Parts: sequence; C-alpha cells; structure tokens
Amino acid sequence: MPRERTFGAGFFKASLALLCCATVALAFPVGNTQKGKLAFESHGCPQCHGNQGQGFFNAQIKAPRIGPTRLSQAAFVGFVRHPVGRMPSYPSQDISDGELADLYGFLQSLAPAVKADPASANAQNGQRVYMSDGCYECHGKEGQGSTQTGASRIGPIQIPFPAFVAYIREPGAQMPPYSARAVSDADLADIYAFLLTRPQPTPAKSIPLLNQ
Repeated sequence: MPRERTFGAGFFKASLALLCCATVALAFPVGNTQKGKLAFESHGCPQCHGNQGQGFFNAQIKAPRIGPTRLSQAAFVGFVRHPVGRMPSYPSQDISDGELADLYGFLQSLAPAVKADPASANAQNGQRVYMSDGCYECHGKEGQGSTQTGASRIGPIQIPFPAFVAYIREPGAQMPPYSARAVSDADLADIYAFLLTRPQPTPAKSIPLLNQ
C-alpha cells in the first residue's frame, strides 16, 4: 500500500504563496477576434447571451450582458471553467485556453451598451424613420409582420431595447444589418418608442370566422 503523507501548516502556506505568485505571473495570450467569434457561435453562446453578447432577461432565459465583459481575462477564464447559476461549466477538454483567449478578445471587441434611452425618445420621429428607412415594407405599417415577406411581428415590441439594437446591428435570416452610420442609436430609440405604442394583435376568440 502507498504510504500516507501528512502535511503541516507550513507546507500549505508555502503552497498558497506559490500559487498566488504563479497566478500573478501567468500571462494570458492575446486572442484572435475572428476565431473568437467562431468559438462564440460554435459553443452556442448566442443562445443565451445573444449575437452581440447583449444578454437576455425573460421568463426562459436570464443571461447577463458579456459583450464587452467587465471581467479581467483571468476572471473570465475562471468563471467559464467554474461558473455559478445555471450556466454549464466548460472544462479544458471542451474549450481550450487558446479558444478562451480568442473568445475573450471577441467579446472585448463588441460595442458597449447603447446610451440612448427609449423612455425619453420621440415616438413620432420613430414612426417617420420607420417609414423612411423602409421597415414597413417587410414588417407592415403597424409592425404587425407579414406572411408574404416572412417578417415577424415587432409591434408592440417585446424584447429589451439593448437586444433590439443588437439585432438591428447584426440580424439573422434575410434581414440586412443596419450599422450605427445608417441608423443611429438615437433613431433606434425613437423607432423602439414608436413600436411600443403599436396595438396588440386582435385576440383570435374575438374574430367570429375563427370561432365557427
């Protein structure tokens, strides 16, 4: 049988000191943002954190904004390896330190949270921009969506403003992206305010033809 070893308090203090020194001295590699974007997508990060790392807070998902992250690279790696809450852990056999460096670099390249506030936005101007930029051509004049274009209902808007901005900047499917140069955050806040004022869809039970 192997001999049992006992360690005194001095050993643990020395080990802790070495660990602290190693942690301070540890140099993390500089990540590749393009590879980081691929890692972000391939590991399913957008499913909870959104395409731009903007996060989601609804009945199904409560994931914080991570683009850009406020954590240091060391803290970010530590959290991915040993997360809290409902996020699953990602050991090194699932995602390497190199991939995490790339992922961190990608997240830090993302635009910070938008500063425009839809609460003080101009819904009337939002309607004007909505029409002049051609949003109605796919989503309808009331944001009701269309089966012909395949565009979803966006009025009244159901997602948080940061998620709305992130989707406009980098949408999925057939919708084209709109950069900040094309539509400013302030104009998007106005559009968002306009969409909030749109009527709710008519309940199916109130339509006689659907209740025969």
